[in-house]
Amino acid sequence: MKWSEVCQSFPNQFVLVEELASHIENDKVYVDDVAVVRAVPDDEATKTLMQCKDKRFVYHTNSDSIVIELRRRPGLRGRFSAH
Repeated sequence: MKWSEVCQSFPNQFVLVEELASHIENDKVYVDDVAVVRAVPDDEATKTLMQCKDKRFVYHTNSDSIVIELRRRPGLRGRFSAH
């Protein structure tokens, strides 16, 4: 399902979705297609998001599109010495 369809079906609310198709541009993931798992009440959104795994996440339908910024793990700083 396209995100615009999700926004029409679930206006102004959080939804738990599973990513079906996406692409990466400039260190950002643009989600193209999702499957809606269920609507999520506002007071449960954070808890539900923290329990998500793999390609499932919670997003609010007020957003025009789903864009997720990739975070790179910072390199190790300092020196290691062999004792």
